[in-house]
Amino acid sequence: MVHKKGLLFVLQFFVLGRSSEAVELIEVLDELNVRLGFTTNIIYNPGLNELEYLQKMQPVSQLIISSLDESHFKPKEMIHVINEKVLFVLIVKDPPLDLFQKLKLHFEYSDFLLVIEQEELGKIWLGFVHDAWQLGYIKLLLWHASIVYEKKLFPELRLRPSSVQRYAATRGGIQDLHGHEIRVAVYHNPPRCTQYKDKYGNEVTGGFYMRFIQSYVLSKNATFVAVQTTSYSAGHCKRALVSGRVDVCADSLAQEATNTFAVTRPLKLAFANILVPNAKPLGSYRYLAAPFLPTVWMCLVVYIGFIVCFMSCIHWQQQRRWIFSKFLLEAISSLLFAGFSLKDLRGRERYILFMVLFLAGFIFSTFYLGYLKSLLTTEVFEEQINSFEQLVAANISLLIDEYDRNLTKRYHMPDILWKVAKVVPDKMLKEHRNAFDPNYAYMLFTDRMHLFDYAQKYLKHPHLRHIPINIMFLFAGFPMRDTWFLKHDLSQAWSNAFSSGLIEKHILDAFYETTTSSVGFLKFLVTEYYEAQPLGLDYFVMPAMSLGLGYGLALIAFVVELTGWRTSSSSPDVD
Repeated sequence: MVHKKGLLFVLQFFVLGRSSEAVELIEVLDELNVRLGFTTNIIYNPGLNELEYLQKMQPVSQLIISSLDESHFKPKEMIHVINEKVLFVLIVKDPPLDLFQKLKLHFEYSDFLLVIEQEELGKIWLGFVHDAWQLGYIKLLLWHASIVYEKKLFPELRLRPSSVQRYAATRGGIQDLHGHEIRVAVYHNPPRCTQYKDKYGNEVTGGFYMRFIQSYVLSKNATFVAVQTTSYSAGHCKRALVSGRVDVCADSLAQEATNTFAVTRPLKLAFANILVPNAKPLGSYRYLAAPFLPTVWMCLVVYIGFIVCFMSCIHWQQQRRWIFSKFLLEAISSLLFAGFSLKDLRGRERYILFMVLFLAGFIFSTFYLGYLKSLLTTEVFEEQINSFEQLVAANISLLIDEYDRNLTKRYHMPDILWKVAKVVPDKMLKEHRNAFDPNYAYMLFTDRMHLFDYAQKYLKHPHLRHIPINIMFLFAGFPMRDTWFLKHDLSQAWSNAFSSGLIEKHILDAFYETTTSSVGFLKFLVTEYYEAQPLGLDYFVMPAMSLGLGYGLALIAFVVELTGWRTSSSSPDVD
């Protein structure tokens, strides 16, 4: 009651001095506050003197403003301390366009009730409603001579009698635009927006952002107007928005600190990944060493060298003759479990060494031959790049263009990636990236990254894959003209389409369209099948290397044995 009586006293003093109209206005205000949940009423009356004490007050449920002087009226500061649920009550004789110009877009979500103190509701108010509409304010309600009026924008602008109940149900929403033109920036940025000619030579615009915009325009009974930008880049889209040439771009951009354009409410967190070459098939010449790690091979070499030298020393003690090469062959045969006898040794030493070689050879051959057979029957690949450190160690350049470089500086790309980052022209980047060139790495955001995965889905081993580390997190949405009257409606439509699954349908359609039509961006890579194929020459590299290794060991053993024989034959006999 204190709130109602206080506001009634203010309005009785302000509104024409007639208590009956003030009471009716209070009823309208109370109904608006209850139906729409307003927590703050800001009363503006330019006819009052300056109220300096308001500067010292804490935010209250009613705030009276009498001057638009910058020292008293600061919308940018007010929005931080006043709840968004605000109803402006403007008690005016003339259209308060200067108020809306000073508000800019700080209170674009607020509602405005204009209490008009004129005898007639002239055409000047139609012009004011149009100007406020162009400034981005469409939640307007007029009160004149105890009658509530609301605007109707289409098919022609007019004011009509209404009620609070009707306004609360329809405020801010426009279902039928009666052919009103919606200008959409069109440029080639698959899979978000595509522009190409079909097989009949007709100009086609596609992409999942563009398809949604076209569906939205159709649902509003509006006219889709494609506006070709001067270049295929987001920068030209933003310039077209700022200059007022277009209303919306079929793209996804993040809100900038300058607020030169608006974006739809973000629905999910977008991020970037680094696309790197997939692990290449292991060369057949490396299959011999692939089953074990280098440390195992080192231990094996030490074991062979020790056991051969030990057997050679025992044979020299028994028969005064070196046969290093034969014992080397016996040791290797035992490891391959190919049969050995140690018949050149005598006594119990032969049986002890035979058991040692048998156990060691059985264990080694079981593991080695088993792993080697599995490698020969399946395709084996090199180590994957799963971290930025591995990418730097592989010395693979990360290609980015000028736009990506500006984006990485704003959203802080990891410092380690700058060691391999290379800024190149946009044309060069697309030539290598769209050809799936495995000699470079690339940075892609979520939607385009999924497009590259989609284009490789028929490969048994994709050419490129992304490192499973997300970077450069941001919220993005449709870029729109900041004063466009449909920007909040488009945000709601985008949210509804996302929750209903329509966006996923548009995305799959855009991926298929981009890879199968004459878009000229990506093509499905040639399908690879799992099937038996004739052996190529590279499959004989491993046997050739094995044969060469065997001949090499035989030559080394021959040289060692020949050197030992010559040394022993040249030494004088000692009695």
